[in-house]
Order: sequence, then C-alpha cells, then structure tokens
Amino acid sequence: MAPAGALAVQAGLAAEHLLDQASGPAGVQPLVMESAADGAAGTQLAQFQLPKASSGEPVSPGSPDAPRYPERPLIQQLTYQYSYGSESDITYRRNPDLDKRLRDNSLILAPQVNGSVIYRPNARVEMMLEMILEREIAASEQGVVTLPSGQTQVAPRRRASMPIDQAWVTFKELGPFEMTLGRRNFEDGRHWLYDTSLDTAFVKFKQGAYQAELSVSRKDRLDLDLLAPVQKTRTDNYMFYLDYRGIEDIKLAGYTIARNDRTGIEGKPLHMGVRAYGMPSDRFNFWTELALLRGKDAVQKNFKAHAIDVGATYRFPALPYAPNVTLGYAYGSGDDKPNDDKNHEFRQTGLQSNEGKFGGIPKFKYYGEALDPELSNLQILTLGLGFRPAQNVTLDLVYHHYRLNKIADEIRNSALTAQMNQDDTRLSKNAGRALDIVLGFRNVLGVRRLGLDVRAGLFFPGNAFRNEDPVTGEFRNANKSISVLAKIWF
Repeated sequence: MAPAGALAVQAGLAAEHLLDQASGPAGVQPLVMESAADGAAGTQLAQFQLPKASSGEPVSPGSPDAPRYPERPLIQQLTYQYSYGSESDITYRRNPDLDKRLRDNSLILAPQVNGSVIYRPNARVEMMLEMILEREIAASEQGVVTLPSGQTQVAPRRRASMPIDQAWVTFKELGPFEMTLGRRNFEDGRHWLYDTSLDTAFVKFKQGAYQAELSVSRKDRLDLDLLAPVQKTRTDNYMFYLDYRGIEDIKLAGYTIARNDRTGIEGKPLHMGVRAYGMPSDRFNFWTELALLRGKDAVQKNFKAHAIDVGATYRFPALPYAPNVTLGYAYGSGDDKPNDDKNHEFRQTGLQSNEGKFGGIPKFKYYGEALDPELSNLQILTLGLGFRPAQNVTLDLVYHHYRLNKIADEIRNSALTAQMNQDDTRLSKNAGRALDIVLGFRNVLGVRRLGLDVRAGLFFPGNAFRNEDPVTGEFRNANKSISVLAKIWF
C-alpha cells in the first residue's frame, strides 16, 4: 500500500483535475479556484474514504470491487491556457482648462478586445502571448485647442491599433532562480511604482520568505503594434525589488529604480524606497510608502527629494451595507529655488498609473479622477467612505484636499491644462478640492463575466487657479472640472 501522504497528494491532484474539467476554458479557471478558496473558511467539507488498494489480482467488470469509472491519468500541469475578454472605455472630460468660456470638452469611446495564450511544453519552460485590438473614436472633440499657456494643442489622430502587450518566455527551476525574456507586464500592488508593459530581461530569486527581482528594461524598445506605428522610447530602466513575506498577511519591501533618459528630457533619476502593506485582519488593511529621489535632472542638477504615502481602510461588515472608511495622506516634496544646484521636487517613476481600490470592487485614480496628478510638490489628504448595497455592487465616495508645498505654476503630469498662480498679487498654495464617486457592478444581468465600473470626478479649483479676462486683464475664480469614465468588462 502506498504511504498515506502519497495517497493524499494523488487525491488532491484528482480533485484538482475534476475542477479543471468542470470550470470550462482554462482562461477562467483561476477565478473558480479563487472563489473556492475565498469561501473555504465558512464551508463544511464533505468527508470520503480512500478506495482500497488493489491486490494486483484481475477484477471482472461485474465485480463489486470493479471501479465505477475507468481510470484517468492525473494531470499535474496544464500545457495550454487561454483567456479572452474586453475592457472597453467611455471617457468624458469637461473644462480641463478650468475656463468654461473656452471649448475643450471631449467624449472618447475606446472599444477593445484582448486575448492571451500560455504554453508550457514542460515544467521548466513557460511562454505567453497577449494581444489587444482597440480603437479610439472621438464622439466629441475640438480639433484645435489653445491652452492657457498660449500653446496650441491639436487633437491626436485616432486609429485602430493591435499591440502585442506581452510576449515572453520564462525558464524555471534554475535552482532558486527563474529568468524571463521578452515583453511582460510590470505591476506593483498599488501601481505606485509601475503599471506598464516593458521589453525586459528579468531574473527572479526566491528563497524561503524572501523574493528578489532584478530587471533591465525599456518601454517599446521594439515596435510590436501590428496596425499602427509606435514611437520607440530611449529610456532605460534598471530595477531591483526585494520583498519579505515572513509575517502573515503583511509584505515588507525595498526597491531601487534607476532610469536613464537618453534624450535628456527626464535626466537620470534614481528612486529608492521601502514599503509595507497588508491585511492583518478581514476588517483592516493598510499601506505605507517611503521614497527618496536622487540622481540628476535634465539640466544635471542633483535630485534631493522625498515622498510619503500612508493610509488605511477599516471595514464594518456587521452594519447595514457593510460600510468601510479610508483615510490617506500623501506628500511629495517641492522645489522653490530654481537657481541653486539641488532639485528638491519629488517625481514618481514615470511608469506608474496611481490606480488602486479601497473597500470596493473597482480600481480608480486614488489621487483624484479629475485632477489625476503625479505626487510631486503636493500634499493630498484623502477621506473615503464605501458601501456594498448588494453582493455584486459597491459604492465609494472619496474626498481629496490638495495643497502645494511650494508656489508653482503647474501640477506635474496632471490631467488639467490650467495654469496656477498667474495672478502675482494673489499667489496661493491652495490647489483645490475634489469629490469622486465610484460605482462597481459585477455579474451584470446575471452574466458572470460582465462587469461595469463608473468613475466620476468633480474638481473644485482653489485660490491657486484664477482665470484672466482677455479684455480687462482682471482675474477671477476658475471654473470646476468634471471627469467621467465608464469601463465595461467582459
């Protein structure tokens, strides 16, 4: 008779094989496994008795000891997996220049389909190909817009594209190492460091509770769009990331990200930081980011900047609609001495998207949907209140307060085109306030794969934003801006 441990492993593999068969296409199998794992704590498991070991004697088909079903080989590895779906967007923006006298509203439709295939010829090699077919359609857009800075902005040419978003091969079981070559997605938990596809050589090391990643990469080193030309970039990325998972439900990590922009536009920034985040209980989760910026900027001045981003969410599952509360604070240093030899303005990596979730279903721009700033020369106080009206529906109400650290005329990489502090008689650090409403729906109309996110942001400009009357030259308060994004998942 085989040892009990071996029988348990075989029984587990058989159960996993049956689940694979029942779950449909391999592309959706992880969702089934995840749902089963989430509900395991409150589920009573059935008990069963292992069949008697065969004595080696032949068994006639009609015998009571004959198996009910013919034996099937146990599958320990899926050779092929595939998935397909859609993440189509509808985006509306109103008054990004904070001046309702100028026409710069836009409504952009972006239908999209995507698909991926994973192939594992053996246990040591894994390959992936993911492609996206998308098209931006301008339902309403101004062809030419004069920005508050006086520059003229021409609407981009919108055409169909079919980029290869991922195409990589991974070599496993190289001792504690594995290596990936090709184009792959880089994402951290809060998308605060990176959320993009990069052409890379990537090495991962895993030993006990420690995991390290080392990569050399560049975005769009190769033009892999089959329908539209892609402008190749010339910024090299050298990234090292180390995390420790020895504390249950908490991750500690440190990183170094060096970037070298060979065009000279962004310089050679060096990001270093530590972070801690996790969910110590079902009711509470938190995040902490501490970052330093060193290296050189575009004019060879030394960076000496820093940032912090901390916050937490607490849930009340026993109350009606299972409310949750989130409090967050983010700070990115600024620079008000342009003539010295130091640049104290913090900048993020340039690879981030600043998208995450609090207590609800959908991700959203956690620094504000309408302003969508980079954390640079800015303080952001965030208060969120969330509800779950139904099992498949969540609602988040998020308030932001923005304040500049140093007087400046713009917020770096903001979604707004308006300029700040143009009225020299009333300079201000008060950048404004914002309110976001985020709705998430899943299993829409009973369709398991169908989901809908609606993210609406309203920005109320502060005293730092004032519009000049072109006739009288007088300044007045700026107008509010609105952003709405609807995302359809399938």
